[in-house]
Amino acid sequence: MYLSARSLIWFLVTCIALVSSSGCTVKHAPIQPGMIPKVSSPTPGETQYGQRLFKSLCEDHKLAGGHARYEELTAVFDHLVKTAEADHLAWQIQLFDEPEIVDVRAVHGNYIFVWSGFLDIVQSEDEIAGVLAGEMAHALARHTEPVQFTIMSDVFFSVAEMATSIAIMTASHGIVAISGQGWMKWAYVHAADLDPLDREYNEAYEKEATAIALLLVARSKYSPEAMIDFWKRLENTDAYPDKKIRLNRNIAPQQRVLMLEELMPQIPEWSRQEADSNES
Repeated sequence: MYLSARSLIWFLVTCIALVSSSGCTVKHAPIQPGMIPKVSSPTPGETQYGQRLFKSLCEDHKLAGGHARYEELTAVFDHLVKTAEADHLAWQIQLFDEPEIVDVRAVHGNYIFVWSGFLDIVQSEDEIAGVLAGEMAHALARHTEPVQFTIMSDVFFSVAEMATSIAIMTASHGIVAISGQGWMKWAYVHAADLDPLDREYNEAYEKEATAIALLLVARSKYSPEAMIDFWKRLENTDAYPDKKIRLNRNIAPQQRVLMLEELMPQIPEWSRQEADSNES
């Protein structure tokens, strides 16, 4: 029994390692630096995807349409959408009344969710614009699309599910059995933070979104430099002891500052490339 259980644990660890190292998900085409991607209108299915997540969140959080800075938030957002030339699309920005939570999330279907603790720590419209632009950039670059697995990954998960089910049944002498399909893929999505509201982006996606956000803010009436100011201030998380700060994702504030400082000098060149492209 002990040996079987130990073997099962090693099998599961090996499964996760193999899936992670083999790149189990379908990767999107990279965005050319200096471009704000143009996106098409969401399909009814994509809109329903965002609506389902919104409805789910409303079960746990109250909406905060009466917040003192709600109009400021929506005005900044509307300006960014127009600047991105994406105002022909249906966008939704929703503010939840959660003063202790500092978070902004973009999800599939052009939905942006904001928790009101975020508005308590930003010091200007420029900082609001910088963070919103970062999340919009993930949506524009299609990073928010639901995770798609490769054919090889689907085969792997099916085989691994069968093998694991047999191993568990053998180890428990038939007392424990797992039935159904897709449970291992579901477990992987949640363990790897790939589900929509806890999505973790890799460094390449974060850098791509940061470049898009910088260009978007630079085109707008807001200051890109405020993005650096905001993340530098957030480096000292002890300054907000009563806040649950979830903005960081898997990228530390210091790392975001370095990323912004690396990309910021490229804005003039990107603007020139855009002007040349428009003339030709």
